[in-house]
Amino acid sequence: MLRVRILVFAALLLVFAACSDSDGGGISLPGLSSGPTPIVDQEEAIQTAETFLDSWSKQDYNTMYGRISPNARDAYRQADFTEVYQSVWNDLRLQGITWSRGQVVSQGTTVIIQYDVTFRSGILGEFTDAKRTMRVIPTDEGMRIAWSKMDIFDGWSGGARLRIERTLPNRGNIYDVNGRTLADQNGVALPVYVVKNEVPDIDSCISLLVPILGVEYDDLVATFSRYNFDTLFYVGEIDQETYQAVGAEMESLCRPRLDERRTRRYFGTAAPHVLGYVGYIPAGEQAEYESRGYPPDSLVGISGIERAWENELRGTIGNRLALYAVNDELIRVITEKQAQPGQSVYMTLDRDLQDGIQGALAEAYSIAGPTWAQTSQGAAIVVLDVNTGAVKAMVSYPTFDPAVFNPDSPYLDPGSLIQAYQTDPARPLLNRATQGRYPLGSVFKLVTSVTGADSGVVPLTTLNNCIGRWDGTPYGDRVRTDWYPEGHGVLDGQGAIINSCNPYYWSMGVALQNADPYMLPNYAKKLGLGVPSGLRNLEEEVGRVQDPDWKASQGFTWSLSDTLNLVIGQGELEVTPLQVARMAAAIANDGKLVTPYLVEKVQLIGEDPSYVHSPQATDLGLNKEVLADVRQAMCDVTLTPSGTARFIFQPWYEYQNNAVIVCGKTGTAQAGNNQPHAWFAAFAPAENPQIAIVVMVENSCEGSEVAAPLTRRVLEIYYGLPKSEWPPLWQSGCSQIVVQ
Repeated sequence: MLRVRILVFAALLLVFAACSDSDGGGISLPGLSSGPTPIVDQEEAIQTAETFLDSWSKQDYNTMYGRISPNARDAYRQADFTEVYQSVWNDLRLQGITWSRGQVVSQGTTVIIQYDVTFRSGILGEFTDAKRTMRVIPTDEGMRIAWSKMDIFDGWSGGARLRIERTLPNRGNIYDVNGRTLADQNGVALPVYVVKNEVPDIDSCISLLVPILGVEYDDLVATFSRYNFDTLFYVGEIDQETYQAVGAEMESLCRPRLDERRTRRYFGTAAPHVLGYVGYIPAGEQAEYESRGYPPDSLVGISGIERAWENELRGTIGNRLALYAVNDELIRVITEKQAQPGQSVYMTLDRDLQDGIQGALAEAYSIAGPTWAQTSQGAAIVVLDVNTGAVKAMVSYPTFDPAVFNPDSPYLDPGSLIQAYQTDPARPLLNRATQGRYPLGSVFKLVTSVTGADSGVVPLTTLNNCIGRWDGTPYGDRVRTDWYPEGHGVLDGQGAIINSCNPYYWSMGVALQNADPYMLPNYAKKLGLGVPSGLRNLEEEVGRVQDPDWKASQGFTWSLSDTLNLVIGQGELEVTPLQVARMAAAIANDGKLVTPYLVEKVQLIGEDPSYVHSPQATDLGLNKEVLADVRQAMCDVTLTPSGTARFIFQPWYEYQNNAVIVCGKTGTAQAGNNQPHAWFAAFAPAENPQIAIVVMVENSCEGSEVAAPLTRRVLEIYYGLPKSEWPPLWQSGCSQIVVQ
C-alpha cells in the first residue's frame, strides 16, 4: 500500500512539472520556494555600515539601532542594545572613536566589510582593534547589518564577558639630596610593641626610645600610661638600620616584641609635613582617579610630595582589555599595555639634618617642660641654601606619624589616632613652616633698615639717641616704651640692628611715612614677605604685609601709627617662616631673592631624568654696600657685647672654638594676650654665607632665649659639631617678657 502512495505522489510531481514547463507560469507548491531572490546592493551596504560607524562615534544609538537587521532587533531590544554600547563607552572611559574602511567583498547575499576602529580610552589610552568584519544583508528595509555583540568586539558571543584588568606598578622611592631613602616602596619596617610587665625598667626604656622614635618624653610616658601591665601595645616603628645600631640595648631595657612588614616605609617620622603620605583614594575623588586608570582600591598620594608628584611616583598603570568565556577561559586579548615602574623623586632635604632638627625640637620641648613648653603649641625651622633656594630642612613641630594613615598601619587602632591628630589643639598636621602665619617682631627691623638705607630716606649713618622711651605726640602719635628701659645711647643704623632699639625705628617710621606710606610695605614684599614664595608641591599661606590699600579694604585710613607698628614687625603683619628664610637669604647672598624648591630631579634608575630643577633667583637691585653693612650688623648681634644674642653665642663660640660664626637677628613678637613668638633669623658662615636658618617657636619667651639656642643646635647638626647644653633658663624660667 505504501509503495502505491509513493508512486502516486511521484506521478503528481511529474504532472506539475509538465504544467510548469508548458506555460512558464511558475507554479510552485507551498513550502517548496522562498520567493523572489533578494537584491544585493553593495553601495547601499557600504553606506549603511558608514552611517552605523559614524553614529557610534557620536553615541547616536537610535540611528545605529535603525541600521541593524530586523532579526537582530528581534533578538535585542533597543534598550538592551543602547545599554551595552553605553556601558562599553563608560567602562572604557571613551573620549571618542575613529574608524577606517578596508576591503569589501560579496558572498552570496552578504556584503562583508572589513574595517579598523581606533578607541581613545581614558583608562587604556589609544588602541586600534584592526581587521574587524561587518556583515550587511538585504532585508525588506534595504541593506541592514546582521548585528551581534561581536560587532563591538570580535569573540563577544554567548555568555562571554568583557573585562578590564589593571596592574599597579611599583611606586617610586623618595630620596634625600645624598641619595638616602626617605620613602621606600619595598621597605622593611619593624613595628615595636612592648608589654609593661616584661620591661625591666620602664623609665630607662622610655628614655632610650625617645630619641630613637623621635618623640617627646611626656608623650611616650602618656602612651605607656594608657595600657594595663599585661597589654601588648605599639610604641613606634624603626628601620632595620636603626635596629642594628640599638637593638641590643633595646632588648636589654625594653624587651620589645618586633614585627616585620613590607610597606611604603618612611625613614622614621622624618619630614612628614613635606613628604606627606599615601592612602586610599579620598572620597569625592574616585571618579577622577578611575578616569586615569586607577583601580578603586588603589593607594595614592594624599598630601605633600606623595600627592604633588603622584603621576611620576605611580608610574604607568598596566592594563589589559580581554574577553573571557563563562568558564573564565581567555578568548582574546583586545589590547594590552605593560605596567611601567614609578620614577623616584630626589629631594633637596638632608635626611640627617632633617631628622636631627626634629629630634632637637622634641628634646627642647621635653627640657623646657617646666617653663615655656607649657604655653607653646608648636614651632618651625627652615634651613635654606642662600644661593640656590634648595630647602635643606623644613621642620614643623609637633609632628605626626604617616604610618597612621597607611591602610596597613601597624597601629592597633589607627582611626582613633587620626581623630586625635585632627582634633589636637596643637594642630600636628599643620605645616607651620609654610602655613603658619605669625607677626615677625624685631626680625622685621632688617627690612626697615634696608628700606631706609637703600631708598636714601634714612641712611645707616643716621645717628639717634636711643633712650628708653619715644615721644610720638609731636607727630600725632603717643609715648612708646622700648624693650630696654635704660636705653641704648646714641646709635647709628647698624647699632640699631645690633641693639634692636625700637625708638630708633619709630623715628625711622616717621621719616618713611612722610616720604611715602607705601615704601616700607613695598620693600617688605620685594624681599619676599606677604607674597607667594614660588615653592611648588606644598600648600602655603601668603600672609599679609599691611599697607594703605589693605587698610582701606578694611574700612580704615592708614595712619602714622600703622607705619610705627610695621617698622618693628607688629600690627597686622603676618608672615610664614619660609618667607622669612627667603628674606634672610636675600640679605646673605647680596640681594638675590631665591625661589625655594624641594625636588632636585625625577628619574627612573638607570635612565635619564625626566625632570631636573633649575634654580631661580631675582636680583632685587639693592645697594650692595647697604646689604654688606646690614650683614655686618647681623654678625655683631652674636659677637659684640651689646648684641641681643651675644649672651647665647659667646659661650658657644668658646665651646666650639669659633668653628663657625653665625649672623642673625632676634625677634620677640607680640601675640595678643599670649606669650610672644620667639624668632631668630640667621645665615652662616659669616664669610661666604651658605645657609639661611629661621627658627620660630610659638608663645614661648624672647627670641634670644629660645630661638637662638635652637639655631645653635641646627648649626651643630649641619656642621657635625659637638652638641652643647641647652640654656639653664629653660628649667628655671625666662626673663620678664618685653617685646623687642
